[in-house]
Amino acid sequence: MEVFVAPRRDETGKFQGIVEAFPYLWRGHVLDVGSRSGRMRDVIHAVVESGWDYYGLDLLPPADVLASLEKGLPFTDGAFDLVLALDVLEHTDNIHSSFAELCRVSSRFIVITLPNVYELKGRVKFLRGRPLSGKYGLPVVPPKDRHRWIFSFRAAQKFVHHMSSNYGFIVRSDGCLLGPRRKPWRFLISRFPDLLAPTYLALLEKSGLERR
Repeated sequence: MEVFVAPRRDETGKFQGIVEAFPYLWRGHVLDVGSRSGRMRDVIHAVVESGWDYYGLDLLPPADVLASLEKGLPFTDGAFDLVLALDVLEHTDNIHSSFAELCRVSSRFIVITLPNVYELKGRVKFLRGRPLSGKYGLPVVPPKDRHRWIFSFRAAQKFVHHMSSNYGFIVRSDGCLLGPRRKPWRFLISRFPDLLAPTYLALLEKSGLERR
């Protein structure tokens, strides 16, 4: 179990933690599925000035490409060297076909993060009768977006390993991604990830590339 630490708790800090965890990935054509604000582009640029092209894809602007992962990505097979899906798959109704689509358009690497709903903070919220976040619950007004899946850290890990092997990828590295406040507890978190790890992070590599 690897432990990756982001320098800050916010979105940009999380992106920085991911880029720094895998510094050799950021080259060639990069597709960021569910790019939101597109801040990942700036984070990559701060570490690697050239040698890569970034394409942000989301349902709404300011993405470079407006498209839906579930309806199929508008790219040919293996069009990108690196595909990012950071806190994206849990938003899809058909998580299995969405995972397959990520694999289809990647020729080399995929980076995935998934939230651990079973962590201690979530359990305490349930005990207190509070919702996990605005992404869950049963709102009276139809939401624009929400999480469709509730799973633990170990369940996310098992899913990614199984699906990767089905689509010709191996899990090169995986573990928990933490904010800086949890860093002193990294040993305990690695022992009890379902209870203490907020995010599952995995790097997938196309089978056969490691032998080149």
